[in-house]
Amino acid sequence: MFLKTSFTTLIVGVFVVYVLHTCWVMYGIVYTKPCDNPKGDKCITPFLAGNPKLQLSIYTALRPNAEGGHTLILKEENFDVNSKFERILNVSLPKKTRNNGTLYALIFVHQAGISPWQDPRQVHLVAQLTTYMVPKPPEISLISGEDQTQGQREEARQKKHSDGNPAAGGGATSTSDHPVSHWRSRLTLNIVSDHFLFDREYLPSDVHRYLRAFQNGKKMVYLPLLFVDELSNRVKDLV
Repeated sequence: MFLKTSFTTLIVGVFVVYVLHTCWVMYGIVYTKPCDNPKGDKCITPFLAGNPKLQLSIYTALRPNAEGGHTLILKEENFDVNSKFERILNVSLPKKTRNNGTLYALIFVHQAGISPWQDPRQVHLVAQLTTYMVPKPPEISLISGEDQTQGQREEARQKKHSDGNPAAGGGATSTSDHPVSHWRSRLTLNIVSDHFLFDREYLPSDVHRYLRAFQNGKKMVYLPLLFVDELSNRVKDLV
């Protein structure tokens, strides 16, 4: 009876410690401790605190590193990080993208009047504008250029060919069974506009991957935090 009670107490104690640790981790995610001494060496100050003139530039490219060329599709010279706006753009699809290829968006936030490729204090992200998915019969893929009627004709032609040649019929498959490149019609960007002072010792792990900092005298300054909202993409937005 004594051993059973001790083992039960041990299990309850481990469970309580686990719950407390989970609560502490969740608290650290929700609440980020700011830097107590702004003039100290442990503080990382925001670049936006100096009210710099910024520009938003978005390019399209066939590769994420922009090798092989890039095309400018949006240029916001007076980019205000505190304002919310929406733009409708017409994007020309390269031939490789129309042939079931991919297309990337290169998003830059940089100093106004300077090319992002020449600005050492620019921040950029790469987002994929296309995604592969097996098309549904009633939908139309604008990238592949095939509608449902054409797909049905192709399937009927393959079926007729397989009936006339039984030896080749076993390998015939419908083109609708293969993933097709679809266009993401929505791209949502977010940028942190708060002038938050980070503490080096309490820097959140989820912010660390977006943080780019540089040395400015005795202070560390972090560039604007830019990220793409992937959760805003829906299957119904694919064309």
